[in-house]
Amino acid sequence: MNTNWAPALASHDELLYLSIAKAIAEDVDRGNLKLGVRLPTQRELADRLGVALGTVTRAYAEAERRGLIRSEGRRGTFVGPPMSSRAVLTAISSASPHGIDLSKNHPSYALDPDLSSALKMIARGPRVAELLHYPPAAGLMRHRQAGAAWLNRIGIEATPESVFLTTGAQHALAVIFSAETRPGDIIVSERYTYPGVRALAEQLDLQMVAVPNDDQGILPDALDTVCRQRTVRLLYCNPSLNNPTNIVYPQARRVEIAAVAARHGLIVVEDEINRPLLVDPPSTLADALPEQTFLVISASKALAAGLRVGFVRAPSKAHQRVIDSLNASCLGAPPLMAELFTNWLENGTIDQVISERRAETAARQELAAAMLTGFNHRGHPNSYHVWLELPEGWSGLKLAMEAQVRGVLVTPAEAFAVDRKSPTGAVRLSLVVPPSVDSLKTGLKTVIGLLRGDASHHLATV
Repeated sequence: MNTNWAPALASHDELLYLSIAKAIAEDVDRGNLKLGVRLPTQRELADRLGVALGTVTRAYAEAERRGLIRSEGRRGTFVGPPMSSRAVLTAISSASPHGIDLSKNHPSYALDPDLSSALKMIARGPRVAELLHYPPAAGLMRHRQAGAAWLNRIGIEATPESVFLTTGAQHALAVIFSAETRPGDIIVSERYTYPGVRALAEQLDLQMVAVPNDDQGILPDALDTVCRQRTVRLLYCNPSLNNPTNIVYPQARRVEIAAVAARHGLIVVEDEINRPLLVDPPSTLADALPEQTFLVISASKALAAGLRVGFVRAPSKAHQRVIDSLNASCLGAPPLMAELFTNWLENGTIDQVISERRAETAARQELAAAMLTGFNHRGHPNSYHVWLELPEGWSGLKLAMEAQVRGVLVTPAEAFAVDRKSPTGAVRLSLVVPPSVDSLKTGLKTVIGLLRGDASHHLATV
């Protein structure tokens, strides 16, 4: 079905291509553009609106990036369906705002450790040449020892033999999923989960099922019910400063979930990437269920985003499968990266950087909490972000689009929702990526102004 659709462009203080993309979103939301309807060609719409062809090209590209439309080459451009999780992940990682970015969730670059001095120290070391050799798939033993030492330091029992190096947490998850699942397997998770897991599930042809949760994490009874009704292969959870909801599972809830997993023989993948930021974290599911749980951690959140070093603590019976999966995916994590981590662990840099990051997050969380008074939100003194529940009438995607045309990027709940039953009236606001407190304030004021209907908030400037 074709359409003679043309947007009604209101007078906004925004770029024209963004106005067209916004009009597409509004008409989809109102039902004026139905799923599967073919839009006018870019040339047709440009002529209809009296604008440059390039403006419509950018507008369609932006609408496709948001998951509103899809291009099917010579067949044309169609409304929907929602973009895949891989596209969501790409959009989040590649987004480049005109003003203020509250969408990415990495640590502040301003507090990164001194790379220059570390490289000089490594260059003077006796093993420097070894860092350019092919490493064992599991990683050099010196680096596995460092990984185990770090895990034990943050309350996770580990031996060097049980720890395997990866090129970050996303690679760690891919290694585990490839080793432990087959196409068609069912994996379960919180109803809002890390988009990288959704992307992996799509890539590996796995079925994802959301398990209901409360403000303490996955509900054990709900997990038990899902496992009784379906053949579940694997549970993925992010129990310490959950991305995106900021939930920290208390000790009792972790024990209950481990008991359900044990009863049903589930493989558990416990993502503890944010654990190093917590001051006194609860013990892990892996401690309660060591022979069924893969624990994943990485340096990217605690130390530096570009330090692509991750660790998997694996059950003993799975060691060879992990090695085989590592060999298939990367032939070993880069030793130079791992040596940087080891150097910083040994000389105390990691502890110092984490302490500085905690101080920064606490200050920015305090600021956000004060500014968001009156709105339902969940923060945490050690978290890089806030989960903001929106007033009635707002979806996360709608707010994200409105904020973007005003120069602010946020990440909508739709990017994290495992299924369409999950409420989408929320956004994740990252607090430490804006380089200054003033830019963070401006971004938050823009979001708050939108939710309060304050038309004075047009374009954020930095």
